[in-house]
Amino acid sequence: MIRVSNQFLRAVSLVVTDRRWAAPLSAMALGFGLFIGVAIGPSAAGTLATGAPQIVVVPSSGDDASEVNGGEGGGGETPASGGLGVDGGSGEEAGASETLLPPAAPLTPEASEPAPLPAQESAPTSSPPPAKEEGEVETTELKGTVVHANPAAGSYALAIKGGELVPIHAPKLPPAGAKLTVEGLQLANGTFAEEEKPKRSGKAAQASIRGVITFVRSDPLAPAYTVSGRGASLLVRVPADLTGALPPLPVLGARVTVDVALEPGAVLQQRQIEIEEGEPSTYLDLSGTYAGLSPETGQLLLSADDTRASEADLALTVPPSIKTTKLRIGDSFIATATAEPDGSLKLAGIASDERRKGADDAASAQGDLKR
Repeated sequence: MIRVSNQFLRAVSLVVTDRRWAAPLSAMALGFGLFIGVAIGPSAAGTLATGAPQIVVVPSSGDDASEVNGGEGGGGETPASGGLGVDGGSGEEAGASETLLPPAAPLTPEASEPAPLPAQESAPTSSPPPAKEEGEVETTELKGTVVHANPAAGSYALAIKGGELVPIHAPKLPPAGAKLTVEGLQLANGTFAEEEKPKRSGKAAQASIRGVITFVRSDPLAPAYTVSGRGASLLVRVPADLTGALPPLPVLGARVTVDVALEPGAVLQQRQIEIEEGEPSTYLDLSGTYAGLSPETGQLLLSADDTRASEADLALTVPPSIKTTKLRIGDSFIATATAEPDGSLKLAGIASDERRKGADDAASAQGDLKR
């Protein structure tokens, strides 16, 4: 085989008879080799005429590494360096036109961290309520009809929805029947005070009031009773029977809802009464002016209604825990009392209701009205 190859090469070889041809022929051979190498270079990728493929190892969280641009480190063949080079040319020169991936940059701790996600707009949330400024007070909107005025205490009674009585202290008292919306600030004794000028929306000739019966006048010629709530005790007159008989009257402690006519002179005239079912209450809210102590019994005398329209007083037994020396005759007070089994009333608590200043004086409260 070697002999045949030598004979073939000897047949196609060019015989140089003159040394002067050696240099030109060598240059021609070199040029021809370069031409052939460039021509076949692009198609030599993946053959022995190209260099070894680059392998870039990327660390991963597992035990194995992933390879890029190649298989496993020992899986491919190492290409030979011969190829078509002339006068010492190597196979790397023959495959110089092949496009290879550049070497991967070494990974750094920063580069190994995941890229931050693009910023996303958060869903709109409801704004928190504004912080209350220092000195700002919280008020309550009260809406109803004025059913009573108490000049002594500097307050008026507003019958709100359902007939509940809300006493409100004000520098100027509105007339009975006025329909108002008031921003009220609750005071120390549980009553309210106007914080803004009330809004008026009309006038009514009648209203409904709801409370507990704290006084009954069983006079056939002038029957009446007092309906009380915290800070208000209103005298309601009952039309007299033309025959002179005593009309039906509620009992002490009964819970009632009364439709009243608002007559001139702040007079409340009963039109209809509804007495709630159940046992009469034995715990009463009272409001009136202090008339002193009874000389005979030592009981505390408090007017049966807050303006003394009835011209009657309630006699209340005073417990040792309440000091009457702090009370001034003629001042307005709110009080609580319990109805005893023998029909007497025992004072449970008392606090000033003398205009806004007194109503907001927490130090004036005694007994169960002390906070």
